Amino acid sequence: MIETFTAHRQLLFGIAYRMLGRVAEADDMVQETWLRWQRQNVAGIESPKAWLVATITRLCIDQLRSAQREREEYYGVWLPEPLVESHAPAPDETAALADSLSMAFMLMLEALSPAERAVFLLREVFDYEYAEIASIVGKSEANCRQIVRRAKSHLPRAVAVPAAPNDHARRVVQRFLEATTTGQVGDLLALLADDATLYSDGGGRVVAAGRPIESADHISRFFIGIRGGWPADMKLRFTQINGRPGALMTGGGALHNAFSFDVVDGRIQAIYIVRNPEKLRHLSAAAIALSQPRD
Repeated sequence: MIETFTAHRQLLFGIAYRMLGRVAEADDMVQETWLRWQRQNVAGIESPKAWLVATITRLCIDQLRSAQREREEYYGVWLPEPLVESHAPAPDETAALADSLSMAFMLMLEALSPAERAVFLLREVFDYEYAEIASIVGKSEANCRQIVRRAKSHLPRAVAVPAAPNDHARRVVQRFLEATTTGQVGDLLALLADDATLYSDGGGRVVAAGRPIESADHISRFFIGIRGGWPADMKLRFTQINGRPGALMTGGGALHNAFSFDVVDGRIQAIYIVRNPEKLRHLSAAAIALSQPRD
């Protein structure tokens, strides 16, 4: 029983995280699925994988519905809790599956209702047939097809997902963050696409931009303005966040920011900054430990 569940655990977490955008909640949904799985007569289940996927999807739909008011009343831009390398896409995952963890894709999903989100993800990301999706969400195949069509029409824009991270993209990100410490506007502008956009999530708990900041000029000035508030002992740990080049900023014994970047044609197209302490809690201890000097 446990072997079967363990074999599908990564898939279950992947569905839950994409549905909820929260690491702890996704883990809770996986745990609840495990508890329900233990109570089943496994011998009577034709497809354990189908049962597990259906169970966690339904749990996530209910969880997302209960959190809708919080999402609607959330101050500023809502970004998902960042995933670092331990949860990053495996090398053998398809490009579509890896891309669906990006901040751009997750932010796009916020335009969908819980049911639309589930149907859209199962179809467009996990490549389930409409008959399977219909049985999971309790709707007809025709209704599921309509939901996918409607979801696509409701999405704010098609997201042009950058190519997979490479050494050049990582160097661009590193040069950009290093340039923010010098305050040289020209250095920042040279690394930003002209129509770049910055998203900053503070959740009303810490200072953050309440709306997306657009254009290279405005973004560079934003960084010049905030650099004075960074901790004196600020350190950056460059890593992969949500499958994209990124960094964790620590200082004063705390994790302050998680940066994720979309790099297109050698320039930064989008920047995502998660500052809300609640969304950084699952990373804080590890990030602070890694930032400490080694003997």
